[in-house]
Amino acid sequence: MKILVLPGDGIGPEITQATLAVLDRANAKFSLGLEWHTGQIGLGPLKKEGTTLPERVMEAARTAPGIILGPVDHLQYPPREQGGINPSGELRVKLDLFANIRPARSRMGLGRTGTPVDLVIFRECTEGFYADRNMFSGSGEFMPTGDVALAVRKVTARQCRRIAEVAFAWARRRRKKVTAVHKANVLRVSDGLFLREVRAVAKDYPDVERWRATTPAARRPSTDRRPTSPGRTRQTRLP
Repeated sequence: MKILVLPGDGIGPEITQATLAVLDRANAKFSLGLEWHTGQIGLGPLKKEGTTLPERVMEAARTAPGIILGPVDHLQYPPREQGGINPSGELRVKLDLFANIRPARSRMGLGRTGTPVDLVIFRECTEGFYADRNMFSGSGEFMPTGDVALAVRKVTARQCRRIAEVAFAWARRRRKKVTAVHKANVLRVSDGLFLREVRAVAKDYPDVERWRATTPAARRPSTDRRPTSPGRTRQTRLP
């Protein structure tokens, strides 16, 4: 399997080098058959070619079975119309990589505090407040005056349903529990839409236990999410 490696810029090459060192050891020990094909993105190609994401790299990404993407110093990029494309955002949108999947698990021999952790976080990453990818044309943030900055949050039923379907499918194979983390007590319309779609998907997974929790409550370890300040709600089962 030939994996596309995009080291990025800033701290990206250093992190990518360490990542490949670990994968090389795993590749040798378990005979994974991994090969690396390196492409250049970021400030280097911007200086040479006028873009942070050359089309040949985009084409290679479309056909690659997997991609290792190093961090980029996106804050230093010029505007998009001057070649400053955010590679991570562009890859997510163009390749429909809507689900950011982050496993977290306690390991024996590694320090931890409190209750052991074994969970997977699923986050939709093509909408929301991502100003560089949530609009068909233009940016999702703008300044109507020199002293006012506005940001548009995009939430669609389709993407809410898709991320919920991924989460429930994983939960069915794992611990059969899903918690929908939201802020519908404040964002009643947009997060209300999210919860509506989660409930709809949950009907197809009667064997999966479903909960919902507002974002402050989700940070606390107790199953019974007791409010500690106005607006903080306890964790409850989805109806």
